[in-house]
Amino acid sequence: MFPKRPIRRSSLISPWGVGAIIPFPSGETLMIASLDNWFRGNPLQGIEIEDERLKKRLGVTKLIWPPEYTENNRQVIPAIRFPRWHYCHFCGYMSQTKSVYEARPRCIAYEWKKGRICKTPGNLLIPERFIVICSNGHIDDFPIAEWIHSYGNKKYNPDTCVIRRSTGGSSSSLAGVFYECSCGAKRSMAEAFNKNALAKIGYKCKCCMPWLGKLSNDKENPCVDGELRVALRGASNVWFANIFSSIYIPINKENDSEIERLAESYLNTIKAASFDSNQHEEVINILASTKGIDADLLKKKIIELQTGNNLSKNEEEIISEEQYRFAEYNVLKQDNNYPEECFCTKNKKITNYLEIIHKYFNSITLVSQLKETRVFTGFSRVIPKELSFKERDRLLFSNPQKRGWLPAIQNQGEGIFFEFNSDSINLWKKNNTWVKTRIQKLSENYKKSIFGRNVDGELKVEFVLIHTFAHLIINQLCFECGYGSSSLRERIYCEKTSDNLGMYGVLIYTAAGDSEGSLGGIVRQGKEGTIENVVKNAINNAAWCSSDPVCIQSSGQGPESCNLAACHNCALLPETSCENGNRLLDRGFLVGDLENRDKGFFSDLLSK
Repeated sequence: MFPKRPIRRSSLISPWGVGAIIPFPSGETLMIASLDNWFRGNPLQGIEIEDERLKKRLGVTKLIWPPEYTENNRQVIPAIRFPRWHYCHFCGYMSQTKSVYEARPRCIAYEWKKGRICKTPGNLLIPERFIVICSNGHIDDFPIAEWIHSYGNKKYNPDTCVIRRSTGGSSSSLAGVFYECSCGAKRSMAEAFNKNALAKIGYKCKCCMPWLGKLSNDKENPCVDGELRVALRGASNVWFANIFSSIYIPINKENDSEIERLAESYLNTIKAASFDSNQHEEVINILASTKGIDADLLKKKIIELQTGNNLSKNEEEIISEEQYRFAEYNVLKQDNNYPEECFCTKNKKITNYLEIIHKYFNSITLVSQLKETRVFTGFSRVIPKELSFKERDRLLFSNPQKRGWLPAIQNQGEGIFFEFNSDSINLWKKNNTWVKTRIQKLSENYKKSIFGRNVDGELKVEFVLIHTFAHLIINQLCFECGYGSSSLRERIYCEKTSDNLGMYGVLIYTAAGDSEGSLGGIVRQGKEGTIENVVKNAINNAAWCSSDPVCIQSSGQGPESCNLAACHNCALLPETSCENGNRLLDRGFLVGDLENRDKGFFSDLLSK
C-alpha cells in the first residue's frame, strides 16, 4: 500500500497496534489498519501460538504472530494515512487528502497574496498535529474548516477556499497558531482545547474509524455518549492498548481416568460448599488418602482442570484477572518439569535459606524456563477501559467473518517466584494504626483517579506491599547481575481489594526475544546464600531516597497521586516493567518512615 516502513513485530502488540498512529523519521504518520487484511487468505502455518488456556480466556480460536516480511513471504502490515490534513512547513499551505490511501501530498506553491509564493514548491507536506478523539474509540482530523468559519458570515467552500496555517507572533502558545482561509475567515487555536469547545460550534462526533475504512457517520453504531475532545496526535490519551499477558502452563496429557474423576468431583464439591482457603489442601489430602492415590498427583490434576478444561466460553466474560492468575499461582508454588514445553520450576521451602528471611516468605521457586504470551486485545481512547468481546471485535475487525483470532507474541525467559507468608503479613498489619492510616490515604487517592474510579472495596495493604517489594527487587537484581531495568518484569499474584483467593506472591521474570532472557542470571540470584543478600540490600537501599524527606513524607505523588513514598529516585520502573503503570507504590510499608522505622514489614532487615 505504501513503501516499506520497517517496524518490529513485537511493536505491533505494544506500543503500537491497530488504530494507533505511528510517526516515522521522514515526518509522515500512518495508522495501522484493521486485522481483516493482515493476512492474504488464511494465516500461514507455523506462526500460531499454542496456549489453550489463554485462547479460552479470550474467547478466540487462534493466537497468531504478526506477519514478518521476508524474501519468501512478502507479507506486509496494512496501514492508512492519518491525519489527512497536511501543511507546508515553509508557506503554511494546507491540503486534505480525499482518501486515507492517497500518497503524501506536496506543496503546489499557491499564491496566497501577491508575491507570496512558496520558495520550495513540490516539498512534502507535514501531517497536522491537531486531531479529535472520542471515548468510544473514534478519531478524526481536527475540523479546521468548521473551526475558522464558526464566527462571522464567511462560508466554507471546499472547491474555492484555500486554508493556510501560520505560527509565531507574540505568543508561543496555542494562541500563536492561526488558520486563515482565502475567503477572509481567520481563527487561532487558543480556545480549541477548552471543554465543550467543539460542541459550541455545533460539531459532533462523526463516528470516524479510519483504520476500518469508515470516514463518515456510522448508522449501525451511532456515537451517543462519546466524549469528543481535541488532542495532539502524539498525546498519551490518543491510544491505550489493552494487553493481556499470560504465563504458559502445560497441560499434562496422561490419561489417568481415576485421578481426573476425583479432581472433577472435588471441583464440583467446592462449587456447592464454602471452604476456607486453608481447608482446600486438607480436603484434597483426605480425598486422596481415602482412594489410595498420590495427593500431589491429585493436586496437579485439579490445577490442570482449573487452568484449562473447566473454562467454557460463557465463563470467559465473567472470570476475573485474579481468578485467571490463581491457577498460575498454584503451579508456581510447586515443582514442575516440562522441558519440552519450556516450563520448569523448582520450589524450595524457606527453611533451605538463611534465617533472616524465614518470617517473610513461605517458599521461593526458581523458574528456569517459562514462556510468556502477550496478546493485543483492543484499545481505547481518552481514558483506558476494559472491553467486552463485542466491543473488542467492533474495533479490530470490519468483516465479522474474519473474527476469531488475535495478534500475539511469545517469548521465553526465566524468573524467581516469591510466596509471601500470609501469617506474618496479618500479624504485621493487625492493630497497626500507622499502616491503616497510610493505606486509607492511598486508597482514597486511587479511587479519585481514572484507573480506580470503578473499583469496589478498599485497597489492600498486601497488594501495595508486594507490588513495592517487586519494584525494589527488580532494581536490586539489575544492579547485582547487570540486566537492563526494562528487561525485567513483575507479575503480581494478589487481589487488590478482596481476599477471596488468599494468594500472596510475585514473579520477577525476564521474557525477552533475545538471549538476555534465558542465560540463567535471574535463577542464579535466587539460590541459597545469594537471594538473602539481594533482599537485604534492596530493603536497606529503600530506607533512604535522595529525595527524602520530601519523598517519604509525601501524601500523594506520581501518576494521579496514586503513590505515597515512591519516586524515580527509589521505586519507579520503566513502563514495560510495571503492570500497574507505576501506581500503588509505597516503600513506607516495607521500611517505615522517618519517625516510625520499626513499622515497616521488613524493618528487621534494616542495618542498625
